[in-house]
Amino acid sequence: MKFSTMNDSEIIADLCCRIKDARIEQRLSQIELAERSGLGIATIKRAEMGGSVTLSTLICILRGLNRLHQLEGVLFDTEVRAFNAQVSGEKANTPLRIRKKAATVDEADKPLVEKSADASAVDWYISAAENNILW
Repeated sequence: MKFSTMNDSEIIADLCCRIKDARIEQRLSQIELAERSGLGIATIKRAEMGGSVTLSTLICILRGLNRLHQLEGVLFDTEVRAFNAQVSGEKANTPLRIRKKAATVDEADKPLVEKSADASAVDWYISAAENNILW
């Protein structure tokens, strides 16, 4: 199924159908899935009917279905690039933060003190990212 050609409500309906199909395939009742997921029966019913669920609820349902590993494919390319950069000893060339530039300033116009402060901040962010520091 091509999600790129579907609107949001069609994608939600398809995902909810897949959750229900996976539950039935495993011969689980909604009550059993709720117990395995650590959620209430009403939450399972709402998820299967296309109601609003949080990302945390979806993770619990996938864990209850023993399908949590399937989330790894969502951002797999990013994981591979980071791994390849780590193996080769290169720094990942992904931007640390994307933001709109307020004004264009020529690099030659910047004072030397500001340039070194920017470099140390970038080094700190890279170090924090490499050491998995969350803030």
